[in-house]
Parts: sequence; C-alpha cells; structure tokens
Amino acid sequence: MTAVEEVLTDLANRMFVGPVWPASILVCLMVMYTLVALIGLIELDLDAPDIDLDADMSMDMDVDVGTPDLEAVDFDVAGGDADIGHAGGFDFLGGFAATTVRWSNFGRVPLVIWFGAFTVLFWMVSYGLWHGFDASRYQPVWLPSILLGARNFVIAVVATKFVTQPVVGKFTPEPGYDKDRLIGATCEISSIQASSTFGQAKFRTNAAPLLLNVRTTGAEIPKGTEVRILEFDPTKRIYTVTELEPENES
Repeated sequence: MTAVEEVLTDLANRMFVGPVWPASILVCLMVMYTLVALIGLIELDLDAPDIDLDADMSMDMDVDVGTPDLEAVDFDVAGGDADIGHAGGFDFLGGFAATTVRWSNFGRVPLVIWFGAFTVLFWMVSYGLWHGFDASRYQPVWLPSILLGARNFVIAVVATKFVTQPVVGKFTPEPGYDKDRLIGATCEISSIQASSTFGQAKFRTNAAPLLLNVRTTGAEIPKGTEVRILEFDPTKRIYTVTELEPENES
C-alpha cells in the first residue's frame, strides 16, 4: 500500500466512525452536488425561498376516500401556529417549531447557502468533538453515536444561525405584487378557520394564488369564506380581513 492509499484509508476511518458518520455523508452529498452544479446540470438558486415563517403554520387536510384526487390533501405552511382542528397542543407545538426554524435562519437565506454552511459546521463539530474529546469516553456503537450526533446537530444549527446572520435579507426578492392594490380586494379563507390570532387566505391571480397571512376583526371565519381585505401591517406582513356582507335581494 502506497503512502497516499494509507493516508486516504486513515482519513476514511476517521470520517466514517461513530457520530461522525451522518456529517461525513452530508459532506459527500454536498461535494457531489457542487460538482454536478459546476458542470451545469443543476442551476444554483440564490434567491431566498418563499417560506413565510412570520405568522401562521396551518396544516389543512381534506381526504376524500371515494375519489383519488391529489388535491384532496392540502398542506399550507406559512409559519407560527399549527392549526390542526384548532387543537391547542398542536398550536403550541407548531408555533414553537416555526419559531425555532425561523430563529435558525432556515428559509430566510438561500437554501444552498444555509445547507452548505450547516453541512460544513456539522462535520467540523462532529469530527472535532469525536477525535478531540468523545472517542476516549465513548464506544462508537449505536446509542452513544445517536445521542452524540443529536448534540452535534444542535450545536451546528446554532452555529449556522450566527454564520448566516450577515446575509439575511440580502437575497430576498421584491414582492411580485403591489400590496396596496390588495386593500379592498377579496380573497378566500384557506386555513381551517381565521380569527384575530391566526389564519390564512388565498388571493386569486392570473397565475398561482397568493397565500396571505390574515387576521379578522374579531369573529372567527370558517374555511372557504370570501372575505374583504381591510388593511395591511407591513411590520408583521399580516392582512386584516372581514367577512363579506351578503347582498340584499332586490
């Protein structure tokens, strides 16, 4: 065996051991993705993803057993609260999860940048802690590796938050619509219901509908109801809506 082969074998043994395994696999996938992107088979998207984690996370599921319609399952994710049958436990867990995800800057910077930074940091943390601290205290078996891997994951997410913070907002595209034009227009409630604390609505356009975070003036409005947009809060990116008054019969 040549010196180069010995070095590569030793590196592989140090990379693919215990809790370093997951991070090393991610690094290999990132290298493969980068190589494919460099030869032009993948287009790198450096626009921040359209993931709104400012207000509501609503998950609406309508299943029609009799009709195999893919549109029967509808997931709407926009951040904040989890609305599943208006269950308080899911509201809390969804809100906590959305807050945690947003805190990490996931969805606020291009996914290529976020995952690239996370992968490198995850590998550095996993490799450094294992060979510098953990290897002398734990065996590279399943249970310790899973627990140490979870610890490394959390550390890497926190580190990614601070590494990506300087580029937050740098890649966010300008809205493709005029929010002032929406004032006075109508839209349809798409979450299970809308209230003064949470809700979503779809504003119909010539292309794909816009998913808006909405709040009511007080009353709860069920899904599918047509509402009118009254005002817009630019700091929270939330629209205030009210149910349309029925037209009087002549």
